[in-house]
Amino acid sequence: MVLALMTNIFSDSEWAELVSDLSISLRQAEVIKHLLSGLSDKQVALEMQISVAGVRAHLSQLFSKFDLQDRHELVLYMFSHFRERCRANGCPYCQ
Repeated sequence: MVLALMTNIFSDSEWAELVSDLSISLRQAEVIKHLLSGLSDKQVALEMQISVAGVRAHLSQLFSKFDLQDRHELVLYMFSHFRERCRANGCPYCQ
């Protein structure tokens, strides 16, 4: 249900390329998908069937990896990286 919202933002192939480009794990990617859907840490934990501490550990690893401070910066980073990639590939919508 929640991930259905995510699919409107990125196609499956766009998401797979973005995850690959950024070298993030599948679980980290799942956390980010839920964040893009607007879920809280507690809601993400319920969706992924992990603890809130587990969600926060994934977020902490992502923040550290990309030198970010919070979830807002992470979401912006994802979109920014996607747009840069789009421009580099000559996307007519991103020029």
